Amino acid sequence: MNKTYERRDSIRIGLEKIDDFFKQCDISVSSCDSDLDITILNISSHGMKVKLNSEGDFSNLKLNSEVFIRGCIFNDLIGFLSSQKAIAVWKENSFVGLRFTPELDFDNATIRQMLSN
Repeated sequence: MNKTYERRDSIRIGLEKIDDFFKQCDISVSSCDSDLDITILNISSHGMKVKLNSEGDFSNLKLNSEVFIRGCIFNDLIGFLSSQKAIAVWKENSFVGLRFTPELDFDNATIRQMLSN
C-alpha cells in the first residue's frame, strides 16, 4: 500500500470531537457509476481521509478513481464539500485517502474555524 499521501507534511484537522452522524457524505464514483457512503475522519485543504461505511464499497472505489463529493450534512458551514471533486490516492481496509482536485480555496486555519462553529 502506498501511504505517501497519508504521510504528507500538511496538517490534517481531526474530526474526532464531531458525532459520526455529522461527518457523513455521499460520493459519486465516476469509474463505476456508484454512490458510496463515507465518514470523514480528517481533512486539510489538500484532501481528506475517509472511512467507507459499507464493506462492499471498497471494491467499487479503485485507486486514481475520480469522485464527486455531495450530500455532506455535518455542518452548515462545511457545505463547500458538496460540490468538490477528488481522486482516490490510497486505500487500506475500509479507509481511503482522497486528494481534492482542485485543492480547497480555504487554508487549514479557516477550515478549523468553520468546523468549530
